[in-house]
Amino acid sequence: MPPSVAPGKQAVTLRNIEGKGSRLVPRLKFSTQSVKVTEQFEAWRAFNSMAELEAVTAPTEGFDASSASYHLGGLQLTSFELSPMNVRYTRDIQRRLGLDHWCLSVVTKGPVGYQKDDSELSVAPGNLLLHSYAAPFSGQMDNTNYSSLFFARDDFWDIAEHLEGGANQVMEGPMSQIVRDFMLSLIARADGLTQADASAITEAFGHLVRAMVVNSPAAIEAARAPIAAAQFDRARRFINANLKWPGLTPDAICANIGVSRRQLFYLFEQHGGVATYIRNRRLAACYAALARIEDGRRISAIAYEYGFLNLSSFNRQFSARYGFSPSEARAAAHDGHALPGTESTFVDWLHRISDR
Repeated sequence: MPPSVAPGKQAVTLRNIEGKGSRLVPRLKFSTQSVKVTEQFEAWRAFNSMAELEAVTAPTEGFDASSASYHLGGLQLTSFELSPMNVRYTRDIQRRLGLDHWCLSVVTKGPVGYQKDDSELSVAPGNLLLHSYAAPFSGQMDNTNYSSLFFARDDFWDIAEHLEGGANQVMEGPMSQIVRDFMLSLIARADGLTQADASAITEAFGHLVRAMVVNSPAAIEAARAPIAAAQFDRARRFINANLKWPGLTPDAICANIGVSRRQLFYLFEQHGGVATYIRNRRLAACYAALARIEDGRRISAIAYEYGFLNLSSFNRQFSARYGFSPSEARAAAHDGHALPGTESTFVDWLHRISDR
């Protein structure tokens, strides 16, 4: 019998491995096989704390589960192998974790049951499901294998309405089959993906998913969010499209999207205010530029491009946001080292793609 380990700790493998001419992308692997049988379910629940989990059989009888995650910059690829269990992602969990990622999942062994509001789906092997972590859902796994690509909502602000229109359903049509094949190809080659591959993969995925959802037959109007959510979407689209503009102020946003200052501040209250949101998105843009190996500009030039006129102030704000300096972020991207403060749970890794 395997020795007992602290749930969610020693069973984690976090690696940055050097390949020929380039380092492999960071990966996070977890398996309950290294955990005492009677503690396997609790170990899995501690590791994957982003939902309420309920084992179908007695947890003391053992719970085989594993995941392998690969950090691809703006994407996270994760493959799961799961024993039977029920999953509930609640509004309280969403608020506590602050997740609103989009997720495309392809089932390779199933099926998977999925419920949201009054809709219910059975996702069969080979199906591609689009769903969001901005809203509650539940599901059932039955000795299930599936793989998911998680992507940050802000990185796809330009097709937000199309994503909402296609959400919580099995994607259909030729483009969905191409996206599914793209994901399956990534999964098959995941262990060999390098840092140099990650940028190309992220760009290719962006083109594919845009082509898929913009051409989706789903009724976009029927899936519109309430007025406040629609206003927030318009506001952050405008912000993301104008991060380099020196005139990006609350008044400019109000004038361009047609809301009052009071309403704008209300929309961004849970994000620390509109000024904080703008600053964080600009810091994320600087982080992305620093992580691009081919971008050889000075840190000060990158900071200046996004409105940070004082380098010392930029360094302080960047370090406060990410826990490491801009120079450390650039060095880590160039040599593949893990960044200071890197965490080792599944939720920690999801935050990595939204906090970029």
